[in-house]
Amino acid sequence: MLPFHWLTQTLAFGLGISFSPLNIALVALLLLGTQPLRRCGTFLTGWVLANGGALSAVVLIGGRLSWAMHLGSRGQILIDLIGAGALVGLGLFQLTPAVAIGEENWAMQLMTRLPELDGLPLVGLGAGCALVSPENLVFYVKEGGMLLTNHTSLRGDLEVGAVFVAVTASLLLLPPLLWIVNGEGLRVSLERVNDWLVHRAEWLVGVFALVLGVYLGWQGIEGLRHLTLLASA
Repeated sequence: MLPFHWLTQTLAFGLGISFSPLNIALVALLLLGTQPLRRCGTFLTGWVLANGGALSAVVLIGGRLSWAMHLGSRGQILIDLIGAGALVGLGLFQLTPAVAIGEENWAMQLMTRLPELDGLPLVGLGAGCALVSPENLVFYVKEGGMLLTNHTSLRGDLEVGAVFVAVTASLLLLPPLLWIVNGEGLRVSLERVNDWLVHRAEWLVGVFALVLGVYLGWQGIEGLRHLTLLASA
């Protein structure tokens, strides 16, 4: 059983990755083409493999660095503060009109080529969409840092990692799950939702990044205050 604070943080960081209107729109668009469920599964396979691989890389590389293994709570505080600064900066940047226009243009170009993709190229697209987002790197480092600084066992690492990877795919699974329930009846609704996700929902990513950035900053400041009290005791 995972400790409650580990579970809540893992859920928050996993949702931070999963909460991507553009990628949810890509999954929804795959449902409007041929072999919808198979192609969605192919895209999500790449997405899951990339998220699991990135977290594993952070843990493996961090485990080989002596500073990551010996800083303990100081290391966690450092990761919190760096992550908070990065997320707040990315959140503010995401809310600028120029970024929204650029992402919309990129999304439209990608979606025009999406019907041509299948098999390994579609797996690569899923992996690339997971890894190309800079805020996702913050979540990988934060989740990996939590595992390193708490010195969990291999089983504990696998449990936390499995929950994290599952949550990163949770929101992207909603369109295919709804398709399984209602099938072709969702086509018109998916087209409308897809248009909204591409053209009007990206600002939500910036807001979500700001909220998580403030949360991590609060954690870091509380950690510093706690260390200061211990040092003065």
